[in-house]
Amino acid sequence: MAVLERVNTALAAGNFGSVAGLLEEAELSSPSASVLDDDWPVALHMLAHVYNGDLADARLLYKRLPDSAKADPQVQAAWRLLQFAWQGSGEGVWRSLRAYPWSGPAEALAEALGERLRARQLDLVTAAYSHISPARLAALAGCSEADAAALAAARGWRPCGAEGAEGAAAAAGAGADAGAFLEVVPPPPARGEVDSLASLEQLSVYMMQLE
Repeated sequence: MAVLERVNTALAAGNFGSVAGLLEEAELSSPSASVLDDDWPVALHMLAHVYNGDLADARLLYKRLPDSAKADPQVQAAWRLLQFAWQGSGEGVWRSLRAYPWSGPAEALAEALGERLRARQLDLVTAAYSHISPARLAALAGCSEADAAALAAARGWRPCGAEGAEGAAAAAGAGADAGAFLEVVPPPPARGEVDSLASLEQLSVYMMQLE
């Protein structure tokens, strides 16, 4: 299909956000009533919507698929990933990304989605946490504890001192390891930052997403 040439060009250029639009345009302009059957890159199409945060569009795409397309293992994997994304489970999305051996153009978009999710999770942690354990950070960022520590160091986060770690462990509940926390250091505020009320509203959304 000609659209796949445009999609592959976009993927090669790292223009992942344009993939969903290219596929939507091709689907709507197709004269075939069965365009979503046979060779249509359904899993790629669904992942592209998830990458853009358009979860409702991804669900609608799945609902209009013929049963033959829904039976494809890669489409089933994309559907499970979408369900976790809809529930706001970043850890579930990570499991879905790692559990299936993505192939073809979907592989490149799955990798890009993982990178975007990791950056978003780190931003959410920055907004909602003052201290976090490497294990919890690793679960949210979809990586090993060693990689989580490296990500934290790259953002200027640092291991707690004894006093700070004990306070963090107490806040986390009995049984937490007082020596296994990172201090989350927020970036300096940018000029033109939103007012405090809007910031509080945004923080409440972040906390709900991290539950």
